[in-house]
Amino acid sequence: MVDVAREHLQVNRFGFAEYEDMIELAHGVDAPRVVGVLSSIVELVLAGEDDMLDSLSDGAQADFVVPLGMCARMLSSGDYSALELVSAACTVRYSAESHMSEFPGDLAQMLSQLPR
Repeated sequence: MVDVAREHLQVNRFGFAEYEDMIELAHGVDAPRVVGVLSSIVELVLAGEDDMLDSLSDGAQADFVVPLGMCARMLSSGDYSALELVSAACTVRYSAESHMSEFPGDLAQMLSQLPR
């Protein structure tokens, strides 16, 4: 899990903080799998027709939807490094963690597949 109290190395061009331990994680991550999971989460929450976004609590929307939107913009650019991908995935998961119990099972299951 990302420890927000520790020093980050930098904030990347997509707005996600990068930490030293993410460098090693980025070398071993299955990037296509992470992209697939993140894309599925974006589709379910932001582009889904089942009103998933409206069903989230105000707290979940405030904590989780902004990083997810940033991630969607990054994914749509198609031009990101493995470190940028890991940084986005870790941030999305971290921002969702305190709300997992209120999320539908399929969303929680997808989020649990992201690196931490």
